[in-house]
Amino acid sequence: PPWGARSHLLVAVLCAALGFALVVQVRQTHSDSLALLRQDDLVRLLDEITERNDQLEQEQAQLVLDRNDLESGVSAAEVAARNAEVQAILAGTVPVQGPGVEITVRVDEGTRVPASSWVNLIEELRNAGAEAIEIDDVRVGASTWVGDTDEGTVVDGQLIDSPVLVRAIGDPQTLEVALEIPGGALPTLRSNDARTDVTREDELEILSVRTLRDPQVATPAPDPSPSSG
Repeated sequence: PPWGARSHLLVAVLCAALGFALVVQVRQTHSDSLALLRQDDLVRLLDEITERNDQLEQEQAQLVLDRNDLESGVSAAEVAARNAEVQAILAGTVPVQGPGVEITVRVDEGTRVPASSWVNLIEELRNAGAEAIEIDDVRVGASTWVGDTDEGTVVDGQLIDSPVLVRAIGDPQTLEVALEIPGGALPTLRSNDARTDVTREDELEILSVRTLRDPQVATPAPDPSPSSG
């Protein structure tokens, strides 16, 4: 064949070899970085990937449901109303009911559980999929805060006193297992001399609601302009 065709063939072979070498190097580097991680780090990484995958699957299912509704003639107003109902539940502005767990926390007089332990309890419940949480008639929301005062622990400014009743709506088994993880929420409470009892409930009611305040700083961002590329 003419020299030009042979040179093109040689360049193609070299490019293929270079590409193969790069792929091998990337895979080797990725494998080495994972091999350096401890078992605890690998387990945490797997948990994070699994949790993110579950979130993406839920978002996909909701988008598919909305698309099917719109294609079947359901009005945009009905879809918006359903989404508003979901957001109201998550924001804590409406009473809710459903299966979950009821946690009773008791401490002796003169013993105090620090605010950080209550924050840990809230986060453990959220991470385990709790859709609504209530602590002594205080509905927990995105802006909920917990603090230590001279009188005791306060949740959103309300003093909580033993025995403290915590209700959480979600899958009862998942919530209870998550709370009992070694070093987790309930073991931490017990390390502060608290006594805890967890009861699974087929039907719980959370009647307390939150009053949302208008945002003082944040405003909706404008829709991004279509890409020109």
